Amino acid sequence: MIREKRRKQKKRKKVLVGILLCLFAAAAAFLVAVKVFTLKKVVVSGNELYTDQQIKESVLNDPYAWNTLYVVLKHRLFQMKEIPFIDEMEIELRSPHTIHVRVYEKAIIGYIAVNNQNVYFDKDGIVVEISKRQIDHVPKVEGISCKEVLVYEKLDLNDEKALYLLLTFSQQMEKYGLSPESIMFNGNQNLSAVFDGITVELGSSEYLIEKAMRLDAIMPRLKGKKGTLHLENWTPFTTDVVFAPEK
Repeated sequence: MIREKRRKQKKRKKVLVGILLCLFAAAAAFLVAVKVFTLKKVVVSGNELYTDQQIKESVLNDPYAWNTLYVVLKHRLFQMKEIPFIDEMEIELRSPHTIHVRVYEKAIIGYIAVNNQNVYFDKDGIVVEISKRQIDHVPKVEGISCKEVLVYEKLDLNDEKALYLLLTFSQQMEKYGLSPESIMFNGNQNLSAVFDGITVELGSSEYLIEKAMRLDAIMPRLKGKKGTLHLENWTPFTTDVVFAPEK
């Protein structure tokens, strides 16, 4: 009986010591997290539409954001607030005092003017922002109208064929790194675009992808020139391309 009692006492002591050691380790870890992982520097990359300061303010948006571990874990465990033009943000710990915020912005391929506001949309035709601000290198689309525009919803154009034509052309321009100043719809769904003094007549949606490929090959040869490039009649069987210089 005495031996059994001593054995139980020893077991209880081991459990107690184990609990105390766990508590001590947890307390030590907490002190390290509080005292060591203090935020001193934020490195931001991948942003063009937003400034570094705007990104920092969107990430460090609560009273506990002075702690680097907290900031990283918060953005890994919880969904971030939706920000116009931002597709995703990755936050990683570079050192106990430094975090890196990698920004993935949505590809804005154009905008239309509606009720004195600029309606910006992405490659899928989704409206990502409605505002008065002017974003550089985003082409204005003219000659089309919308029934209604809502943020995070697809452009509701009066003509669905026009939307398909617009998105197809814009995606091709993004693919080849070409940035038109404006895109215009004329009668009978004919498309044209302006590039630094050169108006490109593209015609209908027929062979539009192939026309974009030809445009990519031709544009470097027209650098510094002004005039009209006629691609509207181009087909794989009628490959003549006419450039009419401005008089």
